[in-house]
Amino acid sequence: MGSIVVDQIGPDGALLKDVDTTLRPSVKQRLILDALPGSASEDYAGKRVVTFGDQLILSAQITHLGNPWPGFKKRIQIPPTWKSLALGAAGGGRRVRFVGVYHYKSVTIFVDFDPTTYVRRKANNSAAHVSTNDLFQAQTLGQFSRVDRNGNRLTSVRADQFAGYLRAGYKPKQPRVDVFHRFNIEFLTNGEIRALDAVKEMKASKWPDTFQGEWPGFYVEFRLDAFLRRTGLGGLVEYQKAKGHGMLDYDLVFKRGDQLEYYGDLKASDVTKHESPGNDAEDIRRCIDEYGRFWYVIYEHETKHAKNDGHRATIEWNEWKRSVGYVSRKGYDPLSYSRRFKASVRFVNMMILEVNEANFHVVLGDFAQGKQPSGESRALKVMIKKRNIDNFLIYSEAVEGR
Repeated sequence: MGSIVVDQIGPDGALLKDVDTTLRPSVKQRLILDALPGSASEDYAGKRVVTFGDQLILSAQITHLGNPWPGFKKRIQIPPTWKSLALGAAGGGRRVRFVGVYHYKSVTIFVDFDPTTYVRRKANNSAAHVSTNDLFQAQTLGQFSRVDRNGNRLTSVRADQFAGYLRAGYKPKQPRVDVFHRFNIEFLTNGEIRALDAVKEMKASKWPDTFQGEWPGFYVEFRLDAFLRRTGLGGLVEYQKAKGHGMLDYDLVFKRGDQLEYYGDLKASDVTKHESPGNDAEDIRRCIDEYGRFWYVIYEHETKHAKNDGHRATIEWNEWKRSVGYVSRKGYDPLSYSRRFKASVRFVNMMILEVNEANFHVVLGDFAQGKQPSGESRALKVMIKKRNIDNFLIYSEAVEGR
């Protein structure tokens, strides 16, 4: 038994707190054999493996990473013998799987780590990492696959679907993710977007936030909304600019036909930022209680600031606003918003983060909200900390070369 109380997943996907259970090698193999009718335990190149058709399964138990890491960080250890076995088996026409075994009471989940990136490493002993959210997704969806922040592909599979997964491969069940994949094909083009070009495009379409200083975020909203309307994909994902009666104040509505399934928020963020404030914690808690999940869809950009080029883009922006009839309450100022104005951005990647019952507590980081003008404390907000993203990440894409 482990000695540290960490995250565990129950049969219904609920987050539980308990120590890890140590599995004997025979128990670990029995869990795999029971999940794979027709499999066998054999000796291969001096190593005890499970064979399933032409596949060789090398396994290790998933356990907590250890102190001082938070309870959601888990891993398997990959010994150097796995790498040599993988290379030898590939030469013999057999496929090697690096499989992590998670077992807690009645819950068994297998995590298939794509060996490719681990075989290339020079270290004698390495770890393959997995998070509580990967286990939650597998237990509730059956199968879940993603690429982590280090470029490693991992697929977590509930025990009852493991045989089908090994035979047929991953069967994605997220049509809403595909909506963003299709949008990314035309949006994540690796091109630089100049401020004035973006705001003129929004102005031509009468977008309500054309004159806002933080134009990159509003430009993402504008482009996504136009894409959804043009492609007719609003039955899966809807961008709600004007919130209807009884609707929560979030950008994204994820639907099944006319039925609301859950909410999300669309954000733009500089790639250099390590964290960014999210939404009101009480409202996010309500979303999870009522709908089970909440999505953050984040587009990250590289930024050129106007202040680093003599404020030329800022002056150009303010001059253009005046030329089209915009009147500021404070009067005309060619350097309005000059400290923060972005001359251009280049969107380089996107992420979909899911907040759910199994990871909600992690986003409640300390966030200094300060005081309201009345002196009262502001409401607690969630914090999206990029160092914890793998416990929320369900999908990501990047422009080529990143």
